Amino acid sequence: MCDVPSTVARSLDVIKRYELSPEEIDDAILAAINVSLCLESDGDEQVCEGFNHDLVINGRAFARR
Repeated sequence: MCDVPSTVARSLDVIKRYELSPEEIDDAILAAINVSLCLESDGDEQVCEGFNHDLVINGRAFARR
C-alpha cells in the first residue's frame, strides 16, 4: 500500500525547498497524485491515464460544479 501522506509531504517539501512558482506547484502536486495513484493501483497505467484525461478535459475547472 502506498503511503499517500508521505508522498504529499515529500511534494510539499520540494515546493518549499525549491520555491516553486504557482504553475510549478500545480505540476508538483499533480505529479505526486499520479505517483500515488500508480503505486496504489500496483502500476495500472489506466488509473493514472484516467485521472490525467479528466484533467485535460476539465482543465482548471476539474472537480468544480
